[in-house]
Amino acid sequence: MAQIPQDTINHVRDTANIVDIVSEVVELKKRGGNYFGLCPFHNEKTPSFSVAPAKQIYHCFGCGAGGNAITFLMEYERIPFPEAVQTIGQRYGIQVDFTQDDKSRDIYSKLYELHEVTTQLYQDNLFSPRGEKALAYLKSRGFSEDIIKQFKLGLAIDTWNQLSKHTNAENISTDIILKTGLFSRTDKGTFDRFRSRIMVPIFNRSGKVIAFGGRIFEDDDPAKYKNSPETPLYKKSGIFYGAHATRDSIRKDGSAIIVEGYFDFLQLYQAGITNVVAVSGTALTENHARNLKKLSNKAILFYDADNAGGKAAIKSGFVLLKSGIESTVVSPPQGKDPDDWVLEAGKETVQKAIKNGQPFLDFHFSFYKAEKLKGVDRSDYVKELLQEITNITDGIIQDDLLRTVGDRLHIRDKDLEKYMRQAQRRPSHFRDEPPTREKRIFSFSSVDQRAQLELIRLLASDDPNHRQLVKTHISSDDFIEPILKKLATKLMGKAMIIDHSALAESFSDKDERDIVTEILIQEEIHGTPEQIVKDCLNILKSKPIKEKIQALRLLIREKEASDGNVEDEIKKVIELQNTLNELSN
Repeated sequence: MAQIPQDTINHVRDTANIVDIVSEVVELKKRGGNYFGLCPFHNEKTPSFSVAPAKQIYHCFGCGAGGNAITFLMEYERIPFPEAVQTIGQRYGIQVDFTQDDKSRDIYSKLYELHEVTTQLYQDNLFSPRGEKALAYLKSRGFSEDIIKQFKLGLAIDTWNQLSKHTNAENISTDIILKTGLFSRTDKGTFDRFRSRIMVPIFNRSGKVIAFGGRIFEDDDPAKYKNSPETPLYKKSGIFYGAHATRDSIRKDGSAIIVEGYFDFLQLYQAGITNVVAVSGTALTENHARNLKKLSNKAILFYDADNAGGKAAIKSGFVLLKSGIESTVVSPPQGKDPDDWVLEAGKETVQKAIKNGQPFLDFHFSFYKAEKLKGVDRSDYVKELLQEITNITDGIIQDDLLRTVGDRLHIRDKDLEKYMRQAQRRPSHFRDEPPTREKRIFSFSSVDQRAQLELIRLLASDDPNHRQLVKTHISSDDFIEPILKKLATKLMGKAMIIDHSALAESFSDKDERDIVTEILIQEEIHGTPEQIVKDCLNILKSKPIKEKIQALRLLIREKEASDGNVEDEIKKVIELQNTLNELSN
């Protein structure tokens, strides 16, 4: 794994503002010293996600997720630690370099470099004699050379190893080769993944090529499109094709047009309709929606005018609504896709249709002919629709949808309420958030566990006097619970000022980090520090003594049953009992 010098990690962590990082995807409202919002890691209607700017950590009291700015980006974007550090570093203008370890250095740089070299080779192919037919095909589809060059379209020729030879892939480590998604490696050698395909580079937000989509050309492969697999660079569930070139247009226009295909995107963009993005080899996901929410809260779904396109638009519309994005739907004439339509009808016709798009719920009614359904079909339709509406966490959006459903389908309020209650009891088939996990901190319910927690809170306090008080009377050996002992050991060795963000990050195990951030984010102390230390020390010192007394009493009963001598055991019990009494005084 790529390594970053610790001082660079510290610099990035110390510079980052967790409120800025989190607020890009979560709408935060200040309450007291902390900020609260709806958790991005699970479905909820009441905000339980807390961000503590003073400590630079976050914690969700609903699902238990917690950490600092770096771990938030890791979990939200589903990226490894080095990439999260790099991303935050770029945001704050910090140069993030990898260590000079030959095994792991610059893995991301190598992957980016290989994709750049590949892009250039494919484009050189397209503009060479071997690419004449492919270039002519693209021009026949209405694409200009300018648009082809701007988005770096290319051609993978019909050979097994052109790219392999060009990049000298045989001399690149298997680990790097497999992570590119550009090759396959067998006992017989290294081979190109893409052959006989028009190649569409996929860019990240900063304009670097991270993957490819390949459209079949002059070959009988039944797969029309073949895309790069997921790699360290490419997480398709959150990538919009073309967003690197259209983000500013989307922000300026206040809405995003979403299409399904690369060519749909390119045709609209070339026509001057530039507030557009395309999903990248996958259906629209909640991760897509969260990323889109950073740019706009309105979207136009512009999918193919067939049954599959309609169903995809409906599924996408509900995904968008769950993220608070309002959508309309535009359909090309029957038998057309957006690519064909904009080429044949022209920019003005398509723009007019986009402006007059059908509200999402109206499209839903129309697509399923809802107002004509009767009997069981009507009942099933309403139940399925309400099931989707129950998954929308914004109460205002949900109420508006329910009002529209009731008015259009002539359902009485009391019947609608009954159906909603039934829908809420049914499982959702479209929820892709992780299930809410049991919060392990609340399993710390025994007297000695609660005593350890109270001492930990004093040790993690911002008041150095509280921390010194604990250190004077308690050692890490007094802690019994493994995770609390581990945390106490770290706190005992810290300076008198606690870096809560660094402390949370030091727990690489996610479950442990979640528990630690919940402890760190809570500040309440029950009683005076002196009394807490005294009471907790009494509890912790008493427990092993009580266990010894119990064991001795069992031994005494066994010996008495066999007429054995128990004088020594009784003497030890009395001594231990006296020690207990001394602790209580």
